[in-house]
Amino acid sequence: MYDLTFLIPIRIETEDRLRNVISSVSYLLRNIPAKVIVKEVSNHPTFRFRALPEIRKYANTDNLTFLFEENNDPFFCKSKVLNDLLVESDTKVVANYDADCILPISSYHQAYSAINDDQVDVVYPYGCGVYQWRAEYNPEVYEEFVQSLDTSVLDKKKVLYNSTIGWVQFVNRQKYIQSYMMNENFISWGCEDSEFYYRMSFLENRIARIDNYVYHLEHSRTFNSWFSNPNFNSNNNLWNAIKTFDRNQMVSYYESQEYYKNRKRQMA
Repeated sequence: MYDLTFLIPIRIETEDRLRNVISSVSYLLRNIPAKVIVKEVSNHPTFRFRALPEIRKYANTDNLTFLFEENNDPFFCKSKVLNDLLVESDTKVVANYDADCILPISSYHQAYSAINDDQVDVVYPYGCGVYQWRAEYNPEVYEEFVQSLDTSVLDKKKVLYNSTIGWVQFVNRQKYIQSYMMNENFISWGCEDSEFYYRMSFLENRIARIDNYVYHLEHSRTFNSWFSNPNFNSNNNLWNAIKTFDRNQMVSYYESQEYYKNRKRQMA
């Protein structure tokens, strides 16, 4: 079994997001010999009652851990939940994983091996440019995909689109922690993925990419996954400020953050 944990933060706000979670988690459990931790932060454990019974139809769930935090805050803070999951993990390699995404099986293996063999510290397992397949994922396509868990089903209705950062990142867990984890000051959606990529590079982590595509299972969007987030401007201002830091300012800023101090105590 791989020394790898997939970290999957979720809030299931719509029926299409429910289908996507069932699909991606089943696909991982069926195809990749690794741990999977899902954490749902919401007012109701939808994953437990609606997703998990379906996943058990399609995959062995022995490697799956489900965590639930009851929270009525309308803002889903992915950065915080990813740090919660990182604290729970204990493997050499972790993967921040967007539940709306699926990769070719070879990409998972290549990304894991590159970090496990100490060739790199971070892998973005898709190309930068036009490397996103936006897959139409209506109920009919969903039913066909979960029966086979084969990406050839997604190839039937897909459109090429751009890709840069986000979605999925494989990371050496210790380097991740040393580089200050996800910045929990980014509230809800916006700029957190850009800042993470920039910081990991700025702090001289070795970053690689896999020359392949990522499938994005299309879905409706709320302010927790789009520019309509009321906190977007403040997130963007924080991101713009961080870009002006020299190395000493960057380190000083992060060492002073309460979230980082708290996380270090949790992992002590």
